[in-house]
Amino acid sequence: MEVIRETIGRMLEKRAEGSGTKDALIHLETGLRYTYGLLLWDVDRIARGLLKLGLRKGDRVALWAPNVPEWITAQLSLATIGAVLVPVNPGAQQDDLHYILSQTKSRAIIMAKGIENEEYVDMALGGQDRLADLKHIIVFGDTSFPDAMLWSELGCIGEDVDPDTLQQATQQVNPEDPVAIMYTSGTTGRPKGVVLDHVGLINKSICASQRHGLGPEDRLCLFFPLYHMFGNTCIALTALLAGATIIMPCSDFDPPAILSAIGKEHCTAVYGSPSMFSALLEHPQFKKKAWASVKKGIVGGAPCPRPLMERLVDEIGVTGVTVGYGITEASSWITMTQPDDPIELRVSTIGRPLECNEVKIIDPETGKDRGPREKGELCTRGFLMKGYYNMPAATASAIDGQGWFHTGDMAVMDEDGYVRLVGRVKEVIIRDGVEIYPVEVEEVIHQMPEVLEVQVFGFRDTKGKDHVAAWVRLKQGAHRELEQIRKRVEQQLPAEKVPDYFKVVNEFPVTKSGKVQKFRLAQMAEKEYQ
Repeated sequence: MEVIRETIGRMLEKRAEGSGTKDALIHLETGLRYTYGLLLWDVDRIARGLLKLGLRKGDRVALWAPNVPEWITAQLSLATIGAVLVPVNPGAQQDDLHYILSQTKSRAIIMAKGIENEEYVDMALGGQDRLADLKHIIVFGDTSFPDAMLWSELGCIGEDVDPDTLQQATQQVNPEDPVAIMYTSGTTGRPKGVVLDHVGLINKSICASQRHGLGPEDRLCLFFPLYHMFGNTCIALTALLAGATIIMPCSDFDPPAILSAIGKEHCTAVYGSPSMFSALLEHPQFKKKAWASVKKGIVGGAPCPRPLMERLVDEIGVTGVTVGYGITEASSWITMTQPDDPIELRVSTIGRPLECNEVKIIDPETGKDRGPREKGELCTRGFLMKGYYNMPAATASAIDGQGWFHTGDMAVMDEDGYVRLVGRVKEVIIRDGVEIYPVEVEEVIHQMPEVLEVQVFGFRDTKGKDHVAAWVRLKQGAHRELEQIRKRVEQQLPAEKVPDYFKVVNEFPVTKSGKVQKFRLAQMAEKEYQ
């Protein structure tokens, strides 16, 4: 693959020159519609406003809001002047917000006033006196607040900045400059800020769009949270670089609104986690004919159960849906299946490495390379993060001297390069000396038609003994006795790998991006089975 050495701002400018009148972004909840030409105009207007405030290349600026159209405009405007975007989880609390603003020394925060009321503003203004670097608070909406500027005002003050000044600022931005600091979920300890550059996000996005066949004719339904890389890069940025149209149904995950948007706007591609797809397909308002235009998309964030993939491909007709695997530290995607791969490969593997990076499997203890079909830790190299922000020791432990990032995921790779995940290095369960990979038990239970989702995890009781639990979510209206589930597992797996406990639950604890938090399941099990 030929490396594209450009910046996000200049890539958007080139795209607008050739597709100025084409739809770029449609936000149905607000009724806002941008063509590429109008989007570039608004991005430049906001960029000049940021310069007027004194923000410059390298300055960190936090962005805290649900999926509103201004989120994408702000993202692109910051990239245009070389400022560094710091996305904040919409569900962040005071301590989370303060930690991120303090650790990055953010000079400004661009934000919604809140989800329920004005809680964002209260938290930001309430902690401002402890944040010496925070000089500007910019709020979306039409309600003014003391010591804060409205988003509309930011655009107005930009009119005083000469376009040549913006052009000069844009020309000073280099492809290898930092463009974002995206924080990991922080399931163990404080979250780490992943520093990413223009060249990494651009090349990963373009390479992924080529793998799954995304083009200017496509209309992408975007409902994944924008603060997460899956939303802001794998969907939004990738769509804009490909000249496609982004359809945003709602500010938060709302199945009825999303289902309506897919049919009304004739979306051709849908992206989400398995749990999100299941929520849409199992919703009472789901209509197969409304998905007639949908032919592609990506299932990511967790393994895709076979029944879900079969329903998408065979029953609904989303024939080109792919499965992807990526992490923030690798600037998004690492592997992906082909749109025409057999369903077996799309449910049992995470595909092959993208052309823009390398992948290998190593023994996590010795560091030696593993051969085909041998289990080991997945490592990747190519367009990686610049490092964890202000955490050199953590960076050095994650990226070795040869430039390989150690993902912490256990996997096997076959002779054709297809990779299958078998669990996290830290989530491999050792019970009575036997290694148990959660995914091998989950795959057996997923074969039962009544099962919607299953999570297998380990936990330790008060006496220090290790146990294995399998908690299951059933499809709406379905019923299955726990003893029947246990017998199914006993028939297909050795006795030493059968879970000690089985349970049917209504929901799993998840992050804002829809990823199940197994550590919380373990905490719940420790209390329940003590």
